[in-house]
Amino acid sequence: MLRFVGAVSILLCATAPVRAETLVDAIADAYRNNPQLQAQRAELRALDESVIQAGAPYRLSAGLTATIGYNDRLQRSAIDTGFARFEQRSMGTSLSVGQLLSSGGRTAAQLSAAEADVLAGRERLRQAENEILYQVVDAYMAVRRDDALAEIQARSVASYERQVAQARAREAEGDLTKTDIAQAEAQLLIIRAALAQTQASLEQSRSRFAALVGRNPGTLAAPPPLPGLPTSIDAAYHAAAQDSPLLWQAVLTEQASRHRIAAERAERNPTISAQGSYGYVNPLGFQTRDLGRTLSGGITVTMPILGQGVIGSRVRAAIATQQSAAYQVEDTRRSVAAGLLNAWNQTVTAQRQIASGEAAVAAARVALDGVRRGFAEGFRSNFELIDSEQRLLNAQVLLANARFGLYTGQALLLAQLGRLDAAALTPAAPRYDAAENLRRQKAAQVGPFVPIVRAFDRLQVSSGHSRPAPVPAAGTDVRFAPALPAAAGEGATLARALPFPVEGRSDR
Repeated sequence: MLRFVGAVSILLCATAPVRAETLVDAIADAYRNNPQLQAQRAELRALDESVIQAGAPYRLSAGLTATIGYNDRLQRSAIDTGFARFEQRSMGTSLSVGQLLSSGGRTAAQLSAAEADVLAGRERLRQAENEILYQVVDAYMAVRRDDALAEIQARSVASYERQVAQARAREAEGDLTKTDIAQAEAQLLIIRAALAQTQASLEQSRSRFAALVGRNPGTLAAPPPLPGLPTSIDAAYHAAAQDSPLLWQAVLTEQASRHRIAAERAERNPTISAQGSYGYVNPLGFQTRDLGRTLSGGITVTMPILGQGVIGSRVRAAIATQQSAAYQVEDTRRSVAAGLLNAWNQTVTAQRQIASGEAAVAAARVALDGVRRGFAEGFRSNFELIDSEQRLLNAQVLLANARFGLYTGQALLLAQLGRLDAAALTPAAPRYDAAENLRRQKAAQVGPFVPIVRAFDRLQVSSGHSRPAPVPAAGTDVRFAPALPAAAGEGATLARALPFPVEGRSDR
């Protein structure tokens, strides 16, 4: 009886439908477990600490000091030839506190620079998430494409094997020659070689998927439509200006460099700090009953007069760094525009190829059916049959590649915009909060006077502006524009690069 139940259980398990793996599953696993993303998150947590460190001067410092001393001294006596011995014992303890009252704006500027660095780091993490998830989409679709191509070519191999067998049979009857058989065999060997190459590509795609997701792919289901796609290239440019993580990272890095100019200039300003201490001391022994109370306090003002040229040199270096960052902003804007252009054109081209490929597959099948009937009846040649088989194979391969290109092009477009994130693709999966660590670390700090001191210090921050780098102003419409008109019946069009306009430049 137990054997019967076990056999039935095995049979039910074997016949149960296997759930196809979805793109959402792969993205959720990669978002949760990918080591590159985990490394980027750890780097951001390390960067969060720069804000805590930069704001440290604003917080109250306190220290406890305890001393105990013993001094034994031998000294020749002035009235005889002997030595006199002097012993001294002392003990004491004190609590000292210190509070920065004003750094001349330096700490405020350094803290602002650190906060801008953290915001840039969050954009860098967002860019890494988009890149990793795009690679997941690309690997997922590559597995599906290579699997489809292997299936197409396997069917083609089986078809050519039947054709070779038929050709050999007809040779025996005298209808075909050895040349006809050689043509069919050569084509069969070519398709077998192509199938072997496709199977190797499939294994490479599967290994790439495993490296990104952390497991081997199973049966992959058709992917869902991607959300958030722009309706036009102009809409894509506008969205990139608002959301591109690459662009925002460059902008925030440039802002941090401006704050560092202000921090270096603040080195010329006076700093004001307060100190105080309270304790007990006995300079004559170790008896606690003889301890005397000590109390001291004061305010220190430090004003640099001659800095040996170091301050001016640091200011000039910070200005040059800011100008370099401004150039990087413009370079990033151009790179983002070029990336959008390439992704848009890939998508539009793939749409056209799909339409042509579907029509080509349908036409090639009709043609192949006719040629096969004609070959069976003897008025179509073996070469025509081989040619028709190859046309159908080419059309099917074209269609499979076009479908891959369309979906990955759309994913690349979203990645360029910063919209290929787990929140949009896997709404049910938990999302990593990039700001939570810094909030927790700030809450753990003790600084009762921080808001007051920082507000006063901010009033003394000097300008972080410098002579701007010769790049287009922020409001200048510098982009790639669509240049080809839409053909009849087509919605999206290809776009090509146009020269950048020179109006509105801020060269000075």
